[in-house]
Amino acid sequence: MKRVVVTGLGPVSSIGIGKETFWENARQGRGYFRNVDFDDVDFDDVDMEQYRSRIVSPIDSFDPEEYVSRGRKLKRCSRATQYMVTGTFLALQDAGLSIKEAPEKSKIDPWPYPVEGVDPMRCGIIIGQSVSNPDIMVTRHAGFIRNRGPMRLNPSTLPQSNINVGATTAAEWFCLRGINLTIATACSSASHAIGMAAMNIQNGLEDIVVTGGAEGTYEPYLLGGFDIIRALSTRNDDPMTASRPFDRGRDGFVLGEGAGILVLEELNHALKRGARIYAELAGYGYTTDAYNIVAPDPLGRSSIEAVRRALSMAKTSPEEVEYINAHGTSTVLNDPNESYIIKQFFGDYAYKIPISSSKSLFGHSLGAAAGIESLITVLTVMHDTITPTINLDDPDVDYRDPNFPDLDKRCDLDYVPKKMREQQVNIALNESFGFGGQNGVLVFRKFDQ
Repeated sequence: MKRVVVTGLGPVSSIGIGKETFWENARQGRGYFRNVDFDDVDFDDVDMEQYRSRIVSPIDSFDPEEYVSRGRKLKRCSRATQYMVTGTFLALQDAGLSIKEAPEKSKIDPWPYPVEGVDPMRCGIIIGQSVSNPDIMVTRHAGFIRNRGPMRLNPSTLPQSNINVGATTAAEWFCLRGINLTIATACSSASHAIGMAAMNIQNGLEDIVVTGGAEGTYEPYLLGGFDIIRALSTRNDDPMTASRPFDRGRDGFVLGEGAGILVLEELNHALKRGARIYAELAGYGYTTDAYNIVAPDPLGRSSIEAVRRALSMAKTSPEEVEYINAHGTSTVLNDPNESYIIKQFFGDYAYKIPISSSKSLFGHSLGAAAGIESLITVLTVMHDTITPTINLDDPDVDYRDPNFPDLDKRCDLDYVPKKMREQQVNIALNESFGFGGQNGVLVFRKFDQ
């Protein structure tokens, strides 16, 4: 099959928009978390006393016009769509692809920004997104109920609520007429999207696929939904330390948001145009727990198989893996379960692998998580620099699963606490384990022609 390489990166996150700022803050361990203030996103009369958790990692003061020409038109869209189009713009630019503004809009060709030098029929988008734009759907549904009917309903409500609107808007914006899919597999959505994108290139169907994930989570209904199932941290008095993967004091994750967009490209197509290559996407594996809609399989059976499949596709042995970007949510169950999975698959070698959780820096962005974390993983391989797991003060080395006390689920591996580490990384894994038992594992390899 054809080889797939990463040629463009477009991060839109709470720790930085654009590759340079994002990577510098990540490698220096500069996370961003704060208390909720829904007044700044046009939500009125939210009774925050009903929320146990009042911590988020949002993208403050985001204005698409600062990044995308004609960005004003995006302001009618959901936050996820704004992040998606902005991330796509940044990733295409970073890939060295020239984006020009069409001289005028017509009914035949309404797209404003064609990408020069590529066949639009062989350029597609596959994006991961977990929830269906609640900042549009929920608020307008409230108006629908209040007015007892549709007469005052905004006509854009339905199309702007659809979960596929971000990918289709980006395709329209940049005239990418190849495949267009939106994959919703909870917290592993972007992982599955990236793998499916690679498959379309490997099979010769596309030359370039824009992929990754996007999500807008800064919204009362979504925060409330996770809060009521007690999935979120309640360290409201110290939000900057709330996300603490693998730590004994972890008590839940913090909602993040944004987009992590990659340009994947067929190797010969990239070489022919002289593209800069960050890394090669060498393997991916997907499985499903078939166990529980919110809790992971305590034996990690399908997650272990996903790791095996990913390394098998990459033709890589376990002892060649030099870094793992963990799912690392900072929840009571996930972190020890993931540590157990790594130990079960890698054996004694697990203790020699540097592991870190990017969610300690910018929280859990649901469908966008594996996209943003893949950017970190690719840059780690590119720069031989491992980003830290911040807030890891006291690793949970004594953890025992009360239902399976004989299983070694202690958080006693090398989680690269607090400070970055300069170390050669030729092969890295990015692990994603989502609600519903949706498992995805990606293998990135240092590019060698």
